Amino acid sequence: MRISFLIFLLFPNIMFSQTVKIDSLKFLLNRPDDSLKVELLLDIYEEHEQGKILLGKDYIDQAYEIVKDLDDKYLEALVLLRFGNFYNITGNFENAIIYINKAKEICEEENYHKGIGNAYNNLGNTYEKQGKYDEAMDCLIKALNIYESTHDSLGMAKSLLNIGLLYSRQDDYEKSLELYNKSLDIREKIGDKNGIALLYNNIAIVNYYLNDFDNVRSYFEKAYNIYVELGNLRRQLMALSNIAEVHYMIGQKEKALATYFKILEIEKELGHKGELAQTHFQIGSLYESRGDFPNAKKHYYLSLEIAKEIGALVDIRDAYGQLMEIFKIEKNFEKALWYNQMYLVLNDSIFNAEKSRQIKEIETQYETKKKVQQIKNLENEQLISDLKIKKQRIFALSFFMGFISIFVFLLVLFYQIRKIRKAKDLLAFQKKQITDSIEYASRIQTAVLPPGEYISKLIPEHFIFYKPRDIVSGDFYWITHKEGKTIIAAVDCTGHGVPGAFMSMLGFAFLNEIVNKSTEIKASAILNQLRDYVKESLHQTGKDDETKDGMDIALCIIDTDNFKLQYSGAYNPLYLIRNENLISLKADRMPIGIHLIEKESFTNHEIDIQKGDTIYVFTDGYVDQFGGPDVRKFKLLPFKEMLLKIKDQSMDEQKRLLEEQFNVWKGDSEQIDDVLVMGIRI
Repeated sequence: MRISFLIFLLFPNIMFSQTVKIDSLKFLLNRPDDSLKVELLLDIYEEHEQGKILLGKDYIDQAYEIVKDLDDKYLEALVLLRFGNFYNITGNFENAIIYINKAKEICEEENYHKGIGNAYNNLGNTYEKQGKYDEAMDCLIKALNIYESTHDSLGMAKSLLNIGLLYSRQDDYEKSLELYNKSLDIREKIGDKNGIALLYNNIAIVNYYLNDFDNVRSYFEKAYNIYVELGNLRRQLMALSNIAEVHYMIGQKEKALATYFKILEIEKELGHKGELAQTHFQIGSLYESRGDFPNAKKHYYLSLEIAKEIGALVDIRDAYGQLMEIFKIEKNFEKALWYNQMYLVLNDSIFNAEKSRQIKEIETQYETKKKVQQIKNLENEQLISDLKIKKQRIFALSFFMGFISIFVFLLVLFYQIRKIRKAKDLLAFQKKQITDSIEYASRIQTAVLPPGEYISKLIPEHFIFYKPRDIVSGDFYWITHKEGKTIIAAVDCTGHGVPGAFMSMLGFAFLNEIVNKSTEIKASAILNQLRDYVKESLHQTGKDDETKDGMDIALCIIDTDNFKLQYSGAYNPLYLIRNENLISLKADRMPIGIHLIEKESFTNHEIDIQKGDTIYVFTDGYVDQFGGPDVRKFKLLPFKEMLLKIKDQSMDEQKRLLEEQFNVWKGDSEQIDDVLVMGIRI
């Protein structure tokens, strides 16, 4: 089964809101101003775009006829972008690309940057639907760069959403969720309800693939409620499709099937061919799950027919794959093999510029297979006799040449074995030298960390669970005391092993320098200075070809005299457990280093603390560790539950339990990252 992602086509807002009634807009068309008439016609089309889009085509046709006689390049580009939107939604992707490129050319001639960004964004959207992910990513990155340079917040939000979609298509759901949340932050600030609904929908889908089912249905319903409020029929339809998928996911297949047939009728009425192909596929999947193979094949064939008509490569591939599975179950191995060949070639060709040629070659190969067999059967006896004589002569010659070849091969093999042994001995010697050097570096790194006696003097009740992935670590902990306050940091540097260790030594030195010379002991100020130091030291200016290394950090300042706690964080939060409650202080979603969307200052949290409170700071190595029966990440929710479970134990016992749970969860899986968890009891 497949849930529907939402993507965003960009176009500038004009004079009237899309919620204005179509009849009211038509009434205004009587005005004599041609420029105003074009804008009104485009507004009327946009109203139809959210519902029966085919009825809206006439209005952009009228707008184009008028704009051809006007010397207004801006309006002409808007009309061409609307044509691109129309053909994109109705599944004519080739025409969509033609019209969007025409609009882009005009915007480039007129130096209209926002229009160029919109064109690149819409091209990226269209290429994504065709399965051309490389071209899509290239266009979306160009759009994002233009929006950033023009400080277009809404454009940035929409490009971030579409880039997040591309990552999700390639199963990088963590990166996808990060980009969706960035887009959501922008939309909430500017009050973009339509965009917020889009993000709710796609966040729900990512949670589905991350197995966080608690959030899936909640986010879909939030999205649907906003679409109902806005009267957006087309996206109500999309949300309805996703709710149908939730019915399927929780086992309510009859409800899911009934909902999909309702969706099918609406899509036919609206002329949404791209969605029609996907809905037939969903219905086919439902019938297949019930063992109703005739109906399943019927809808897979309908999906395949529409997908071929509009050139939707991903949908064509998926239909091939499911038909192959059904024919395999039905023991029709000839058809199963053919559909399997088509699936494999098309799957590879989605990322290959020569995809069409390869598919045609496979089809030709299949069609000519029987002809080749017929030709072989028609060979006469004389030809067979001639071949036998030739084979006998060739065999005698081949035997002699083979003997010589084997002798030469054995000589070469003997020589190569001697070379390999020498290389192996040299490699073992070099490996020992490198390992000795890294182990010595590990002793230096350990010596730099705060001594246990020093930490115990500052924090009598504490634990530090520190488990590097390799000999040296990219995570480190840092503790100092100044002006009656204890400053604690858990830091995760880019990478692990030797690269991470270099960054950790740099971070350790920077923190010492910042705090020693600082006159203000404030958590956010320390992080701001640390970010400046890292950017300056690594020469980070935001160019594409420079290093993006940095650090994630949770830093807190404990004032036990006044029972105050300051905290500031880059991605890494702080948890405080008081009685039966876990209080989470959220980190800023930007690193110590260069970042795409960078706030001027990190947030400084300040709260009162009480005797008996327990504070936890940590890096992401523990919660990101793969393991368990399903080999998945441990995640934050089970981590929180475990902290609440062990909170009343001594700090030494808490460390033991955390380490024991980590080892049990990891099992036979490899440790994927450095691990650092620190606990402090007030």
